[in-house]
Amino acid sequence: MRGPLLLILVAGTGLVVAISLATSRRLTAPLARLWHRRGSFVRWYVGSAPVTFVYLGILAVTSWVLLGMPDFAEERYLEAQSTNLAHLTRDPLRVLFRSAFFVTGWELAVWAVLFTLLMAPVERWIGSARTIAVFAVGHVGATLLTAVDIWLHIHLLRAPASLWTVTDTGASYGFAALAALLVYRLRGTSRLVLALVLAALVVYGAIEGTGCTARGHALAILIGLALHRVTRTEQVRDRVGPGASLRSLWLRRTADGENVGRSSRETVAVAPVPAVGAADPSAPAPPG
Repeated sequence: MRGPLLLILVAGTGLVVAISLATSRRLTAPLARLWHRRGSFVRWYVGSAPVTFVYLGILAVTSWVLLGMPDFAEERYLEAQSTNLAHLTRDPLRVLFRSAFFVTGWELAVWAVLFTLLMAPVERWIGSARTIAVFAVGHVGATLLTAVDIWLHIHLLRAPASLWTVTDTGASYGFAALAALLVYRLRGTSRLVLALVLAALVVYGAIEGTGCTARGHALAILIGLALHRVTRTEQVRDRVGPGASLRSLWLRRTADGENVGRSSRETVAVAPVPAVGAADPSAPAPPG
């Protein structure tokens, strides 16, 4: 019953807020004032990273569907979308695609924050098409390598056969590859902090016994770091803005974007230096 009750609560709250905003009620007056002040920034932030927020919207819909299911049905459904060895050997393309679109309810809140703070800046930096490509390579590559690791553990290290049907769905592998790529964009403290976090995840995933998901995250990070050539193209360089820290990439005036870097280079024009001894044409002529 927990899922349906939460659905009713969320839907009811949303309906009350929508009616209050539409009729200019005092209940949502602070929210309306906030939107008038910050609405343009929100529209820019979302509109400049369409893949990030469309994907987040899809995850919200699928999570909403899962919340409406009884617990046993949710478990069975997620198991059917899982990229475990049983499914990868029977129907790999279906599960590789569908597994990336299902997360649990509490995970959705975490992904909403991480996508907004990390994935959106990456998309503004490398572009939407490259974001999809890096995410797909990270998701598929880490999934397949993790499956190989599980197979080796079952057949060579006598791991339990239950790993053959383990449930593994979500957006984490693709996201980890994109987060790793962000190391090449940041500078200073932001770069150091992100690099330390990623290094800790890689080391943790390499420790035997931490689980196949932790191993998959470590592999996805290494895949993202290996894709550094994506960031070296002229198209990506033309998108680099003046921001260097992660916080600056959240701000409109210093964020990356289409032709931002090219425009900055074109506006910074260096004045020609006159030759030594040459007369300045703008100076007044000496008295005759």
